[in-house]
Amino acid sequence: MKILVNCYACSPFKGSEPGMGWNFVRCLAKKHELHIITESKFQPDLEKYFCEHPGEQEYYHFYFIRKNRHKKMRKIWPPSYYWFYKAWQKKAYKLALELEGKEHFDVIHQLNMVGYREPGYLWKMGKPFVWGPIGGFGKVPWSLIPSMSLWGMVFYTCHNIINNWQMRMNWRVKAAMKKASGLIAATKDVQTAIRQLYGKDSIIIPEVGLIGNGGCQISRRLPDEKLKICWSGQHTPGKSLNLLLDSIALGENEKVELHVMGEGSETKRWKRKSKRLGLRNIVWHGWVPRDNGLQIMQSCHLFCITSLKDLTSTVILEALSFGLPVIALDHCGFSNVLTPTCGIKIAINNKKQVVEDFYKAIIEIEKDEERRHLLAKGAQIRSKEFNWEDKAEAISKIYETVPVQNI
Repeated sequence: MKILVNCYACSPFKGSEPGMGWNFVRCLAKKHELHIITESKFQPDLEKYFCEHPGEQEYYHFYFIRKNRHKKMRKIWPPSYYWFYKAWQKKAYKLALELEGKEHFDVIHQLNMVGYREPGYLWKMGKPFVWGPIGGFGKVPWSLIPSMSLWGMVFYTCHNIINNWQMRMNWRVKAAMKKASGLIAATKDVQTAIRQLYGKDSIIIPEVGLIGNGGCQISRRLPDEKLKICWSGQHTPGKSLNLLLDSIALGENEKVELHVMGEGSETKRWKRKSKRLGLRNIVWHGWVPRDNGLQIMQSCHLFCITSLKDLTSTVILEALSFGLPVIALDHCGFSNVLTPTCGIKIAINNKKQVVEDFYKAIIEIEKDEERRHLLAKGAQIRSKEFNWEDKAEAISKIYETVPVQNI
């Protein structure tokens, strides 16, 4: 099939949205003829890749459009990003109409950015329109906002209120949803929101995938060895490491050793909190190169995620691939990934309950190495279900089954 893909961010050498965009188009290009509109800042990365892999270039048709930027305005008012992003989407629509006159596409796919707030304009083309993976509908649980710093409470309270308004009032989002022949939700929560808000069904395909299979041997923890827990992420209020610190402080914390990667606005606050709680077995690694971070992860026995605002996060798949059982909140995309065979999901009612349940889950793992080892095996098996090729196959089936859009 001949597919036009709006892939704003696309790079073989970057993670996050650019990496997600590249991995989807890389796998889809093996099945279909792709014409891909992307932002011009990714052109050097793509040219470098095709210089290194000249035999692959024939499978892609890239078109580059430059997005205007205003760095000072972005610092003063971060949401101004959407003004320039919207203008880029208008340019993409104009180019798409020109390309349609020459190529006559079978399907139009709005791939990224993942957030729902900017659906672009390609849904207006009167062609079968696929949108997704879609994210951004989630909100921070109200009961856990008081556990944040003052800035975090203000920020995420405003976020929840504004997001709730935007989901219901953005006319272009509603129009794109109505026109879509196929919708892809990044998480189950997003799928539920799309059904409730717009009356449309969607298919869940997480926005992250796994490259490789970890390939490490699962080792047993020695009887007198501390349980090494790994936590990784930006140190921002929404990542909520403070919940894990409170949990570890409930018991005999000399039995565990916490390895924390990352830095951010909350680093000093969390370090002060750990000292106040008397937590001595914490190693603060800061930001480390990716390879070093993976080595730290492999040296641990358990991975914990406390994020209150996320989609799925690549780090959970990396942890599973290395045979680390995962304890995470039953929230965001973690709910979709974790099963009883590879980890433990913590329900969210209130802060006290979350902290206590995290502690209970950690202690269960610490005291039962046989169970941890069984979960570790299940983690590696589960990780293999999130490879990019399978995701591309699922999207390909959507392409092949979407009905012709009524103009």
